[in-house]
Amino acid sequence: MEDLEHIDCPLCGSDKHDIAIVSKDYLFSQKEFNISKCESCGVLFTNPRVKEDQISYYYYSDYSPFKEVKQLGLFQKAKNRLGCLFGNPHLEVLQILQSIKAGTVLEIGPGNGSLLYFLKDHGFEVIGIEKDSNCVELIRGKGIPCYLGDLNDVIDRIGTKKFDAIIMCQVFEHLYHPKKTLRKIHNLLKEKGIIYLTLPNIGSFEARLFGKYWRGIDLPRHIVHYDINTIRATLTETGFNIIKLENHIFSSSFLESIAFRFFKKGKMPDKLYYLLYYPWKLLSPLHHILIGSGIIEVIAIKNEKSNHE
Repeated sequence: MEDLEHIDCPLCGSDKHDIAIVSKDYLFSQKEFNISKCESCGVLFTNPRVKEDQISYYYYSDYSPFKEVKQLGLFQKAKNRLGCLFGNPHLEVLQILQSIKAGTVLEIGPGNGSLLYFLKDHGFEVIGIEKDSNCVELIRGKGIPCYLGDLNDVIDRIGTKKFDAIIMCQVFEHLYHPKKTLRKIHNLLKEKGIIYLTLPNIGSFEARLFGKYWRGIDLPRHIVHYDINTIRATLTETGFNIIKLENHIFSSSFLESIAFRFFKKGKMPDKLYYLLYYPWKLLSPLHHILIGSGIIEVIAIKNEKSNHE
């Protein structure tokens, strides 16, 4: 296919790799893709992958991070109230930022901007970088500066501004040039600044349980598929000291994997999904203790002694 390219390992550059998983785009195109494993560093990566200038065609308008949260009708109102009862998913990020006395925060890939709105309401100076033009307009419409593109596109427009924290939630696995991006992030952080990541863990029990149906694969949008060892190595090599790396409760990952396995086009009906979601979220701490999670949370601090220009 014209929109695919064969690559060597995106982390170490090795040309020694073999196909480890064959899966497909369950959400949209239903096309089949391969995941290779590097014999040198052990990372898994989509190969061949969709060319970077073509990947936007695989982010359909109803891709979940892009959806604007609207309160329409009794079902949506009930859903919102239930969500409040089970806690705000942004509270943990808020507590982390408050603990380091952060003031300036950059979020890369904010999607519909819900975290940015939340942090702005709690007194932080926030900026976003987002590749989806509709999301950018939505975020700007809420009075929050947001650049259109990726970090490599807009780095010059950011200028000399530095940040206390840079956030990527469910974004890092989408990056075509992860080490290049991390080096730029390193330069954008203030002294003792942190990077906060959440991302799928392909080494998790959940990933092994669902195999090619695991939601965390999300082909072809996920470019590199990390486990605990490969994300640790990647951050260390680009000038960061990891201060937290552990399982992160993320209830939707398990349910969406079930949808990939048993439902047409990988999606449950919304009402069924939310009927299952909130009881499952209630049980998530127990699930987390017994078998872990398919998502990992990482906090890493800028290593001032590193030189990664």
